[in-house]
Amino acid sequence: MNVQDYQRQRYRSLDQAVVNWREQRLVEALLTSCQLTPGSLLDIPCGFGRFTALFARLGITATGADGSGDMVRLARTQQVPTGRGRWLHTDIFRLPFADETFDCVFCVRLLHHRFSDAERLQILRELARVSRRAVLVSVYLSSPLHNLARHWRGVRGRLAMMTAEQWHDLLRHSGLRVLQQRALCRLCHAQTFVLLTKEAA
Repeated sequence: MNVQDYQRQRYRSLDQAVVNWREQRLVEALLTSCQLTPGSLLDIPCGFGRFTALFARLGITATGADGSGDMVRLARTQQVPTGRGRWLHTDIFRLPFADETFDCVFCVRLLHHRFSDAERLQILRELARVSRRAVLVSVYLSSPLHNLARHWRGVRGRLAMMTAEQWHDLLRHSGLRVLQQRALCRLCHAQTFVLLTKEAA
């Protein structure tokens, strides 16, 4: 599937449209609580720029980055007004930015992919490195009802959920601590948004 087809189809179904609506509301609330306006944000992976309009509405200057060059090109051409925004194709394990470049780093729908704990920890540390103030991520924390629904629907293999204990252990070694944690849909869906800040040196 090419990136244009992915963009058209990804949130077309009713359940995914609801998920997208809920994600947008949660992200808006959490970013607003950070008081980033005006401020800078790194969106990685930016995908096709699904949250770009939200960042602009909040007065946040966003830089989009992704491991897919095709996604970056799509976001650059379709999601950003002419002459605005910075977009780049990069590796999340080796971000090409100096320490504390951005007020906030935004990373959703990535950590639930099949990374090892060591890789997840490397990602979290790299996100913390380039952030001055906050890191906003999403993780999939194991939920009995969500697990049952995925089993019933025959959806397997794409997600690697974490237990709460695994997640807290990663945070203990990442240099980050939780400011807020909000479930997409408590008990029914595993996706959880977590607003983090750096531990004091």
